[in-house]
Amino acid sequence: MRSDRLEPVWRSALTVAGLFASIFTVLFVSLIPGMSADAFYLVAGAGVTACAIGLTWCVQRVVEGRSWTELGLAVSRRAVGRALLGTAAGAAAVCAANALCVALGAADWDPDASLASVPAWLTVTVPAALLVQAVPEELWFRGYLFRHLSESLPPWVTVAVTSALFGALHIISQSGAGSLQEKLLYVVQATAFGFVLVACRMATGELWLAVGFHAGYDMLNERLIAPGEGLYSVNLICLVAVLTAAAVLTLRRRQRRAPLDWRARPAAPTTQAVPVAPVAEERPLAGSAV
Repeated sequence: MRSDRLEPVWRSALTVAGLFASIFTVLFVSLIPGMSADAFYLVAGAGVTACAIGLTWCVQRVVEGRSWTELGLAVSRRAVGRALLGTAAGAAAVCAANALCVALGAADWDPDASLASVPAWLTVTVPAALLVQAVPEELWFRGYLFRHLSESLPPWVTVAVTSALFGALHIISQSGAGSLQEKLLYVVQATAFGFVLVACRMATGELWLAVGFHAGYDMLNERLIAPGEGLYSVNLICLVAVLTAAAVLTLRRRQRRAPLDWRARPAAPTTQAVPVAPVAEERPLAGSAV
């Protein structure tokens, strides 16, 4: 039996490995000849999401012996509404942070050319943000990793681990960061992003709000303003401030609805492994308020 002390380590490693395995689907799509850039993004995105769903299903059902719906992406009547609400909230967060950066004199409004064509933005940018990053990353981090850690660790530890790991992975992401200071700030910004996403997960008990926020954020981030020379770090600080505030407000609202002891370990689960058929009902997520 695995040690509880090592659980955050091996589950974090499995999450990272699963995410990268999902992303490697892009390499196979790149081998298809004669594909336009727009078609490539859409096909690659569909492949990454399909691979992420398949891998998390295999890990959850075959390895863990539990229901895949526990990860929080099951289709429900509230799914579309929460996804749209999250998309609007994510886009609003970017706009608020960018407006603050402009007000501080650290950037000028300079919308990306991709935003000029609404049809192209809706048919390429939006689906790509949803399929390439939002769905696969939410499935692995706020789905698999958060779900399982929340069953054995205090809520504050679960939030810290999932947010910090998500942020740390962005050290290899492409961004406008040039200096070491900017790259470290970019990781902090990504950690704050992970914080608000896990807050969305805890507030609803499922992934749709987080998926929408993730997609809305990626659709507009670094597409609306042009930071001044050497002032990219100011943009990152503004994003950290807005994202952290959004996470705190979301968790405070959740706390008012269902108070949570952030330092308490959850009670040991009594439910046995889920058989292959029939599928067992989803167990309530520790720390969620649906």
